Amino acid sequence: MELQKQCIASGIPYEILVSDDSLVANTTVASNINNLPNCHYHKNLKTLGRSGNRNALAQKAKGTILLFLDGDMWPKSKNFIAQYIAMSTHYPVVFGGIAYRETSPENNYQLRWLFGRSREAYALNQRIKNPYTTCFTSNLLIAKKIFDAYPFDAALTAYGYEDLLFIKTLRKNGIPIHHIENPAYHDGLEDATVFLAKTAEAMRHAEKLRSLGKLESNDLKVVYWSQRLKKWGIQPFLGVILRKVAPALQKNLEGPRPKLWVLDVFKLYCHWR
Repeated sequence: MELQKQCIASGIPYEILVSDDSLVANTTVASNINNLPNCHYHKNLKTLGRSGNRNALAQKAKGTILLFLDGDMWPKSKNFIAQYIAMSTHYPVVFGGIAYRETSPENNYQLRWLFGRSREAYALNQRIKNPYTTCFTSNLLIAKKIFDAYPFDAALTAYGYEDLLFIKTLRKNGIPIHHIENPAYHDGLEDATVFLAKTAEAMRHAEKLRSLGKLESNDLKVVYWSQRLKKWGIQPFLGVILRKVAPALQKNLEGPRPKLWVLDVFKLYCHWR
């Protein structure tokens, strides 16, 4: 395991905790991880979701510094851990960034790859200018006392925008996020059909979060424009058009040359469904 190798090379006390919900737990992966020193695989007895999983891992952790790294992320640098160690004594929250492979994937994975490179793999100078809106928890270092004070919202069990609400909480409470160039590759790309299904689920969740007052219109562009179009009285007319063109939108997004502006229109359609 790359992370373990880097931790050993850095000469630090460490533990690597991995957690999966019972429906996706892999016994082979569990055995391989548990056979490594200071590495532990936990299978949840019930589905916790993304927020619950992160909270549960933090509760189990014995150290004072947490590094959240999604299971489909891979450190880009051999000094990945060392760079975070150097920052950990100076900043309570550090984000290293997200990267995507340069080689274009197969057609079915084009959409997720394009989306990630455009909407997640922000350059360091752009992240520094917008420290909260360009931060994700898939590669995040955070002091345990900070996380314990501001954990993920455990009530969120549906998919979508857990990261956004968590980062929003840090911003609201004046917790700064320090950005460095220490990215991890996102290798777990979903095919277009799966990605669009998750996008539709996230859009429905966004509307629920807005109705509960947890998400404001300015937090998401699609919610912002949805509310504006409703205010202008255009939503009913545009909604009819979007229902008619939805199959064409999906055909483009699942094809070999997907367009991100089409994805934005598709999101609006899903938000209104």
